[in-house]
Amino acid sequence: MAKHKDEKEGMELSILNVADELFMEKGYNGVSTTEIAQKVGCNQALIHYYYRTKANLFQKVFENKLRFLISLFEVSEYEGLSFEDKLKMRIESHFDALAQNPKLPMFVLNELKNNPITIDLIRETFKNNVPYLTGSLEKELQEEYKAGRIREISALDLMINITSLNIFTFLTLPIMEYVFGLDEESTNMLFEIRKKEIVITVLNSIRPIKDSNK
Repeated sequence: MAKHKDEKEGMELSILNVADELFMEKGYNGVSTTEIAQKVGCNQALIHYYYRTKANLFQKVFENKLRFLISLFEVSEYEGLSFEDKLKMRIESHFDALAQNPKLPMFVLNELKNNPITIDLIRETFKNNVPYLTGSLEKELQEEYKAGRIREISALDLMINITSLNIFTFLTLPIMEYVFGLDEESTNMLFEIRKKEIVITVLNSIRPIKDSNK
């Protein structure tokens, strides 16, 4: 019984992992359940058994990606650190996750343009997760602001600043690789430089604003 359950869960996960790989490479419209089944090594009926439709399977893949990226802003991961160190860790964790999935930003943009399903998915995922994260971060920001260590900024604005700076690196990566002829080593060096620069940029952007009249 337990063995049968493990086999079912293993097959379900294999289908999900292969679907993830193919959707990332070709997008929703470029992948069929037949292709997924062939790569997994199962029949198409099994995919429909576990996920019913291609749309449901895509939804699972897309939600997992979004939840993973959002979870990198979790406060509990960095308890005991100063606010600045927590923020640095958040930025670096988000950047490193994108470095492990460099096609993800372009994948999301392409799906937003070509696949109406993703708009509703993003709306629901953010609606269910972001308020909790912004609430926790908002409390930290208010404490730092009242202590005079940062300027006033909302949690949502700060998260937008971090994600946009990080994502832009990967959206422009194909251009930089082509123009500058970057190999894997050069690309990794670029990532480390950009990550440090983004941390510095974000930290400097929230420093208290000095009154020039004083």
